[in-house]
Amino acid sequence: MNAGRSRRDRYRPARRRRTRTAALTGLAAVIAATFLLALGARAVIARTDCASHPVVVNVATAGEIAPVVRHLGQYFNGLHPHVSGQCVRVAVKAEPPGAVVAQLAGKGARHRPLADAWVPDSPLWATLASRSATGIDRVRLPGITLARTALVIAMPRLAAAQAPAFGSSVSWKFLLPQSAGGPSSALGLHVEFPDPMSSVTGLVALTELQRLCGGGPAARAGLASFAVTAQVEPVPGGVPLTPLAAWAPPSGTGAASAPVTIATEQAVIQFDRAHPRQPLAVRYPAEGSQELSYPYVLTATSPLTLAAARRFGDVLRSAYAASYVRYAGFRSGDGRGGHWPAWFGLTGSGPRLLPPPTPAQAAATIRTWQRLSLGSRDLTLIDISSAMAERATPGGPQLEHVLGQGAGSGLALFPDSTQMGLWTFPSQIVDGLSYTEVVPVGPLPDPVGKLTRRQQIERAAQTGVAMPRTPAPLYGTILTAYRQMLATYQPRRTNAVVVLTAGVDRDPGDISAATLVRDLQVLYDPRRPVKIVAIMLGRAGDLDALRRIAATTSGQAIGITRYSQLGQVIYQAMAHALCQPSCPG
Repeated sequence: MNAGRSRRDRYRPARRRRTRTAALTGLAAVIAATFLLALGARAVIARTDCASHPVVVNVATAGEIAPVVRHLGQYFNGLHPHVSGQCVRVAVKAEPPGAVVAQLAGKGARHRPLADAWVPDSPLWATLASRSATGIDRVRLPGITLARTALVIAMPRLAAAQAPAFGSSVSWKFLLPQSAGGPSSALGLHVEFPDPMSSVTGLVALTELQRLCGGGPAARAGLASFAVTAQVEPVPGGVPLTPLAAWAPPSGTGAASAPVTIATEQAVIQFDRAHPRQPLAVRYPAEGSQELSYPYVLTATSPLTLAAARRFGDVLRSAYAASYVRYAGFRSGDGRGGHWPAWFGLTGSGPRLLPPPTPAQAAATIRTWQRLSLGSRDLTLIDISSAMAERATPGGPQLEHVLGQGAGSGLALFPDSTQMGLWTFPSQIVDGLSYTEVVPVGPLPDPVGKLTRRQQIERAAQTGVAMPRTPAPLYGTILTAYRQMLATYQPRRTNAVVVLTAGVDRDPGDISAATLVRDLQVLYDPRRPVKIVAIMLGRAGDLDALRRIAATTSGQAIGITRYSQLGQVIYQAMAHALCQPSCPG
């Protein structure tokens, strides 16, 4: 008995220890569960709070880098950041930089949320925004450059292989017409150029072209030639490269009509990734390239939102952001490129860069482009008098035939933005008038009867027939045309009277050249300038008189005795008039 009790007493402490351990284990489990539940509840509360009452940072961004900023914004939101105890979220939206500038100046659409931060495609935009009365207090640069990308000259690889001028070294002037130092017109290249009014790519490229063209009348005419020959693409960010994938060389004509453009490295990388069998041929300009850089700009007015925007800036300057930027085809803010395949034609180490345009240079370029790109409004006078029946050269064709061929090809060069009309003189139809209105002034693409105005003018210019024994009332017709263009003046265009003539006025009833000059001196108004551009064929006319007449209106008169390039001469004369005298040198 005693022995049995003794054994029971020996094992009781062990049971108590097991009971105590079990109780403690259960208590720990309860505490742990409670703690986990608290953490979970706290996380749920935090997520709920971030969904219902977050500090939202509205970030505007240039379109081409919007996917990168949007991805980094999602990454940032996934970190559940807080500022002053409140959850922060980033909302990214692509906005044209010009629209953000207007918004910061108080001129944007009121229904849109104001940008609290901004990633434009150039620091020039930030400078422009800071010059407005409201923008000066909002624009802050924290010193973060998210990305960079250099400019390249690009064209379809098949076209480049058949264009020797697109060699290992290609100048910026490859984008210019032959008359301004560009490649031979025989190549048939057409330039697709991003609109400098909506694209920094176009703006910095145009600034460089203007620098290369230099000053003086010939340089200004060259830039004007570029303005009226380039196909301007009004797409923010740059020319869409996708259509280049569809290009194929016409049978037997080499690189005729092949497109060439200016683009960013990043745009080329995206194109080549999407079209691996049709990669673009690219060259960095031999003189050095320009680049776009994407600064992070703070524009928030609320201290809390500003602090939240600065937190997002910490992500944008991180190694992760730099890596993702390079993956997307940009260079990171330090200029490093990605591991791009060699066949892309790009260099990871980066090209030699030219100094970026200053705000003053960019503003001057925009003013020049506004002047040139609006196009001209021209009334063309074609001489069909007896003087045009003379031979252009001994035994050669008559002047009327030379003019018909040259005028048709010259007028065909003018862009669709041009407004034009056509008179012939002397009149074949109306008694008492010195001219016949063949086509009224208006936009070249508009229909006039069954044809467009362009087609009507080209047909009339090519089929004009000289009137034997009929002298030209040259000076009186110029005065009448000048008065009409002055009465219908359009301030946003270059208004001009274009005279294609033998320069001979033997009409006894007409006014003299001196009288015309005196009348023009009275009529000419520098605030509403109408220019006279005269092109004289042959040697029989009075070129000096035409020069005095044109000079009275800040115009130009030239004599032509070699007719092989008459169309180009007509076009160049009008290009010169477009840029005089207001274009900077």
